[in-house]
Amino acid sequence: MGNLLKVDELQIELVTATGVIRAVDGVSFCIDAGETVTIIGESGSGKSTTAMGILGLLADDLAVLSGSVRFKDCEVLGNPKALAEVRGKHIALIPQDPMTALSPVHTIGSQLRDAVRHSGVRGKSAATARAVELLEQVRIPEPATQLAKYPHQLSGGMLQRVLIAGALAAGPELIVADEPTSALDVTVQASILDLLLELQERTGIGMLVITHDLGVARLVSDRIYVMKNGAFVENGDAEDLVRRPQSAYTKKLLDAVPALGPWSADTTKAGVPA
Repeated sequence: MGNLLKVDELQIELVTATGVIRAVDGVSFCIDAGETVTIIGESGSGKSTTAMGILGLLADDLAVLSGSVRFKDCEVLGNPKALAEVRGKHIALIPQDPMTALSPVHTIGSQLRDAVRHSGVRGKSAATARAVELLEQVRIPEPATQLAKYPHQLSGGMLQRVLIAGALAAGPELIVADEPTSALDVTVQASILDLLLELQERTGIGMLVITHDLGVARLVSDRIYVMKNGAFVENGDAEDLVRRPQSAYTKKLLDAVPALGPWSADTTKAGVPA
């Protein structure tokens, strides 16, 4: 069986007033069905740029220079038609900030119904029923009631669950989660990460997680890629990388993990003590 996603030598440039910067410098990785791969690094390391380059969602001052992005056997990089067919249906995005990702002037129900219709469901009643089902899947209580609310009426954790529900609307095979817990407090972060792992176990979905937090990465990942200045400085099995980091930069990230917290008890995705 081939990879779900395979990225080869991806290079992305950033155009600034003073010149051109290599924002992503020839990165390669792959993701299989049911697997979670995490790219971790500090702000500005290129991790989110890598994800947005894969999805064809780069800002105007960024451009893909070269490389390959294959979803299953289909090359999507530089192929807008193929990317439009894959994105949102087979590959879904969980954005970083719910308050900017969701429209403040439309109800949760209206926005989820739009996502459901994009997946091919027709008719308001059918779309509403599917929206309720999605909210149930992400453990939102009284889902029918929540559909009538506006984003400002829900907590940050609930809004993150709404974004996850929207990402699941079309039954994707791969989810890209861009800093899915960075705007949440520690307790809520843990519940969102548990939800993602539960959904993956139930559906077999693959995940690409972008985070600056090695505590998050060690909990959810099968494999971790450590990124600095647009390039990978280290990668490997999550448990091995956490136990035996090779680069000084990875050790620095490990040192930054709080001594207390829901994932600081030296646990990894497999639940193996580190």
